[in-house]
Amino acid sequence: MAIIRDLVGVLEREKAQMGVFLTLTPPTKPMITKAAPEGVAPVPRVQIITVEDLLEHGERALRIPLAVDAYKKAAKEKDATAQGALDL
Repeated sequence: MAIIRDLVGVLEREKAQMGVFLTLTPPTKPMITKAAPEGVAPVPRVQIITVEDLLEHGERALRIPLAVDAYKKAAKEKDATAQGALDL
């Protein structure tokens, strides 16, 4: 459970949208309990995935939101090379 608590702390500190804990063994009940309140429907913020789930189910093991705008948009930059070519 301490590992999940640490993961939640890192998510808070880094202002991350979600975290994935990959484990060789099935998660314990306290791990699931600690991760559960961190979720926002329909995708849990802290996901605990076993290696077996990942190998058997591939991408379906991770539940990643499709409609989240997680990337910051860069400011538009004027194309200096195009302007220079037109000034000739």
